[in-house]
Amino acid sequence: MLFQTLQIFHHREHVKRRGFTLVELLVVIAIIGVLIGLLLPAVQAAREAARRSACTNNLKQVGLGIHSYADANPETFPTGWIGEYEDGEIHGDEGNGWGWATRILPHCEEMNLYNQIDFKSELSDCPAALRTTVVSAFLCPSDAFATAEVFNPGGAGNDEDAPDATPGAKQYSRSNYVGNFGSEHIAGDHDHDHDSAGSRDEDDHDDEGLEASAGNGIFYAGLEDGKNAVKFAFVRDGLSKTIAVGERDSHLGGSLWQGMDHDLAAAMSRVIGVGEHVFNSGGEAHFEDFFSNHPGGVNFVFADGHVTFLSDSMTDSLFAALCTRAGN
Repeated sequence: MLFQTLQIFHHREHVKRRGFTLVELLVVIAIIGVLIGLLLPAVQAAREAARRSACTNNLKQVGLGIHSYADANPETFPTGWIGEYEDGEIHGDEGNGWGWATRILPHCEEMNLYNQIDFKSELSDCPAALRTTVVSAFLCPSDAFATAEVFNPGGAGNDEDAPDATPGAKQYSRSNYVGNFGSEHIAGDHDHDHDSAGSRDEDDHDDEGLEASAGNGIFYAGLEDGKNAVKFAFVRDGLSKTIAVGERDSHLGGSLWQGMDHDLAAAMSRVIGVGEHVFNSGGEAHFEDFFSNHPGGVNFVFADGHVTFLSDSMTDSLFAALCTRAGN
C-alpha cells in the first residue's frame, strides 16, 4: 500500500504542468485593451447624456420660475439687472445690480435665500455668505472648466474677454445660465431713446452695439420697481421663437446669478449673453457670448418656457434672429 502511494506521488511529480506563454498573455492583454477602448466612449457618451439631461431640467426649472414670476407681475419678465436712474437715463454699469435670477428664487424653491436679499442695497456690499451661496439649479454639470462652485471673479482692471485672468478679492458662487440681452453687444451705460417695447430708433442703430438699458432681447438694465422690464406683449416675434436664457460655460470666465457688481471686470456680461456671434464660436469668441461643453450645441430656454438644444451648425443670422424679441 505504501509502495503504491509512493508510485502515485512520484507520477504526479513528473506530470508536466503547462502555464500561459508570453504570446498568449500579450494576446489576452491586447483583447482586453480593445474591449476597454470600445467601451469607454459608450460610457462617456452615457455620462454626457445624463449631464445634458440634468442641464435641460435645470433650464426647465428656470423657465418655470420666470413664468411663475410673470404670473405674479402681470406678464412681465424680471428686470435684467438693477441699474441707476440719473438725469433721465438708466445707467447699466451702476446701481444696486441685483440680477434677473434673484427675482425668480422664490419660484425655484429658494425662498430662504431670497429673503436674505435687500434689493435696496448694492450687490457689491452684500454679505459674503449671500454671495457665495451655491444654487445647484443654476449650474450645468457639463461645465468641466469650473474647478469650483465658488470662485474669485477678476476686478475691473482685467480684460473684458478674460475677466478672471487675475482673480479679485471677493468670492462669488458661479452660474452657467445667463439672460438674453439681444443680438448685439453692450455699448455703454447711457440709454438711447426707445419706444415702450425698448426698441431703439433707427437713427440710433449703428455698429457700436446696444446701450445697457436698451437691449433688443429679454433682459437688460432697468430699475428696482420694474421700470424698463420687458412685457410679454413686447415680444412681437413670439414667445416660442425668442430666446430668454442660455448656457455659458466657464472657459473664458465665470458668470453670476447674483447680478452686476460694478467692482468686477465684464460686470454686466456676467448676467447676460448676446447673440452677436453664434454660440460656441471659435476664433471670434467673446466672454459675453453663449458657450456650452455639451458636444454639438447649447441648451436654451425660450420665452414661452420650453427648452431646446440648438446645434452649433446654426448660422449667425438665424441665431441673431432668435435673440431679438421684435426683429420681424
